[in-house]
Amino acid sequence: MDSEYMENLQALRSVCGFGFKVNSAYRCEDYNAKVSSNSRGQHATGEASDIHVTDRYKRFTLLKVAIGMKYFKDIAIANNFIHIGKGNVKNGIGVY
Repeated sequence: MDSEYMENLQALRSVCGFGFKVNSAYRCEDYNAKVSSNSRGQHATGEASDIHVTDRYKRFTLLKVAIGMKYFKDIAIANNFIHIGKGNVKNGIGVY
């Protein structure tokens, strides 16, 4: 995992005030090829995590804090997790 990313992920957890389970983070080349068509995606570079969160209040807090930190620029919301990435050329917030 990218050390700067990990420092910011830890800061996110600290500011949120609750722990969270990471469903997916760094993916080796073989595993990434099985689950993603993007060989250069942020999971492959250690700059993204999928955080398991289903409680609506924790989801709101996680999103609010992540956006407010201005480090995480690639955010996507799914039914049971939120993708938090460092971001690249195509930044934004999406829905899976």
